[in-house]
This record gives sequence, C-alpha cells and structure tokens, in this order.
Amino acid sequence: MEKQNRTRNIQVLFRVTPQEKEFIQEKMRLCHMNNMQAYMRQMMMKGYIVDVDFTVLKEIAAEMQKIDIAAKQILRFVDTFGAPYAADAAWLRQKQAECWDLMRQLFKEAMKLSKA
Repeated sequence: MEKQNRTRNIQVLFRVTPQEKEFIQEKMRLCHMNNMQAYMRQMMMKGYIVDVDFTVLKEIAAEMQKIDIAAKQILRFVDTFGAPYAADAAWLRQKQAECWDLMRQLFKEAMKLSKA
C-alpha cells in the first residue's frame, strides 16, 4: 500500500552483499548518520557528505554565555549609579550585541556547510 502524501513516493531498490552492506554501514558511522535511506540519497545525488562538527562552536557559545552573565551583573551595578558610567554601559551593551551577532553568523555559515 503506497502512501499518497509522501514527497518521495518512488522506490529505488538494489541488492548488496553482506560485505558491501557492512562497508556502507561503516561509512555511515563515519559520517555520523543513522538513516541509511538519507545516506544513500545524499551519496547518490551529490557524491559526498559534509559532516560539520559543532562542538567548538558550542563551547565558544557556552563561554560567551558566561561572559554575558558577568557583563550583565556589571551593567546592573553600573545602572544603579547612573550617569557617570552611562557611556561605558552603552559601549559594553554594543560589544555584547556585536559578539552575539558574530556567533549567529558563524552558526548560520556552519549550517550552510552541513546542508551543502
């Protein structure tokens, strides 16, 4: 019974030996993919798979979050004293926003690579 609401409703079937299947599964493990259908489709359509490692970006984001928390505490202190530190507070807020914008751009670029 074929489902009508599928995007991909045409099946392509082929046979492999046990050794070939094991080879394919090993390649899938190396690419961190669990879905054989997605792996096969990607390899047949593009011939390659881009595996982007986000761990470094996640570590940077975690460190930025810690810095952000400390900066917010400083800004809360500065806001209590008002005018003398207003320019410094505005500068710090601007730099925080710039850092987060750069981080978002890095994540977007990495996502583009992973979808390429």
